[in-house]
Amino acid sequence: KTAAYIINSPISRRNHVSKSYLESFKKDDNIDKDDVALTQLTFRPPTAEEIPSCFAIESSSYPADEAASLQSLQYRQANALPYFQCAISNEDEIIGFVCSTRCHEFEEESMTTHHPDGPFLAIHSVVVSHPYRRKGFASTMLKYYVKHIEEEQSSIQSIVLLAKAHLLSFYVNCGFTVNRPSPIV
Repeated sequence: KTAAYIINSPISRRNHVSKSYLESFKKDDNIDKDDVALTQLTFRPPTAEEIPSCFAIESSSYPADEAASLQSLQYRQANALPYFQCAISNEDEIIGFVCSTRCHEFEEESMTTHHPDGPFLAIHSVVVSHPYRRKGFASTMLKYYVKHIEEEQSSIQSIVLLAKAHLLSFYVNCGFTVNRPSPIV
């Protein structure tokens, strides 16, 4: 396994994509089809029947030893649904998702449990289906996810996650801060 880093985003200090940011795409005559698709995304939790589709995206996004199992995604959907948000295309297709669980301490146990009153939100997956990668969907999805958490979950103090070195700039560009190398992975 390659080294991972613990990164976080304090809830109170976030810079987000606002609705006006996405609305600005609609006013620009020079936008391309991917930008239009970004403005047409909707976000919602997955149904139990959609978890296999989420699992397919997860499995194609992470190495086998790092991807969440189907059972883990089912657990998160059943026990931490407010923190499992899918990005849905205008064709009603799940194109990606962010899922998290709450915890009291960010440690290895945080990967498999959910403590509904935990002050930390541990993001486990930020994934986008292959045809939508490298087109801005992941950053838009993550920024909206964090904004949704800020608006709906006032008891969360910080969002935390593990990131591989090659993804650090992605998360920093989404407003996160790199803390230190991770002892978890």
